[in-house]
Amino acid sequence: MNKSKELIIGIFACISLAILYWGINFLKGENVFSQKNVFYAVYENVDGLTISRPVTVNGFKVGQVSNINLHSKQIADLIVEVTIEEDINFSTSSLLEIYDSDILGAKSLELIMIQGAKIAQSGDTLKGSIATGLTSEVSEQFGSVKVGLDQLIISFDKVLKEVKDLSNTANRILLNNEEKLNTSIYSIESIASEIDNQAININNIIDNLSSFTDTLNSIDVHSFSNKIINISNQLEMMLVQLNKGDGSLAKVLNEDSIYIDLSNTIKSMDELLNDVRQNPKKYINISLWGGDKKNAK
Repeated sequence: MNKSKELIIGIFACISLAILYWGINFLKGENVFSQKNVFYAVYENVDGLTISRPVTVNGFKVGQVSNINLHSKQIADLIVEVTIEEDINFSTSSLLEIYDSDILGAKSLELIMIQGAKIAQSGDTLKGSIATGLTSEVSEQFGSVKVGLDQLIISFDKVLKEVKDLSNTANRILLNNEEKLNTSIYSIESIASEIDNQAININNIIDNLSSFTDTLNSIDVHSFSNKIINISNQLEMMLVQLNKGDGSLAKVLNEDSIYIDLSNTIKSMDELLNDVRQNPKKYINISLWGGDKKNAK
C-alpha cells in the first residue's frame, strides 16, 4: 500500500516536471514535440538581437534564436544559434539576416533562401548579414537633418549678430545727430503749421482759379476769334493804303515836300519864340503911366 502511494507520487512528480518543462519551452516559443534543426551564423555585431526572437521566412515564423555566444576572445565575433522547427529545405548559400521587426527597433532574423547546389543540414553555419532597418534610416536622415539644423542655427546666429550690430550703429547715429533730428522735426512741424495757416489763402486761390476757368468757359471763343481776324484784316488794309500813298497820313509819310515844309515851319516857330524871348519889347509895348498913348495921338 505504501509502495503504491510512493509510485503514484513519483509518477505525478514526473508528469508535473514534464508539464513544467513543456510550459517553460512553450513560453519561450519552442515546440517540444516538433523536430528541430539547429543552424549557426556569425556576426561582428548582433545589433541588439536577443534570445527567443523569431526566425521568419517571408514574415512566417519557422523558428527562433536559441542562443548567442562569443566565438573567441581574440576576434570577439558572435555566434548566433537558431532553431528551425519547420520541415523546410534550403541551401547553404542562404542568409540569416538581422532586421527591424517593428518601429521600436526590436530585432529578428529573416531566413533568406537562396538557390544552391548543397542543401543545408542541421549544425551547418550560414552566412549572417544585417539589413538597413527603419531605425537606421531614421538615424541617418535625422543625422542629415541635424547637420542642416546646425547650419541653420549658425546662419541665424550670424543674422542676429548683424542685426545687433546694425541696431547699435543706428542707435549711435541717432545719439550723435539727436539735435539735428530735433531741429528737422521742429522745421517739419513749422512747415505743417504754416501750411495749415495758409490753407484759407490756398482755398481762395483755388476758388479764383475756378472762377477764372468758368469765365474762360463762358467766353464765346468762336466770335472772339472772328473779331481778332477782322481787326487783323483792317490793320492789313491800313498798311496797304499807307504803302500805296492814299490819304493824308500816307502823303505825310511818303512825300518829302510835306516833310520839308513841316520842318521849315517848326524851325520858323522856334526862331520866332527865341526872338520873342530875347526882345519882348519889340512885340509887347506896356506903359504904366499912359505916356505912349498920348504920343500916339
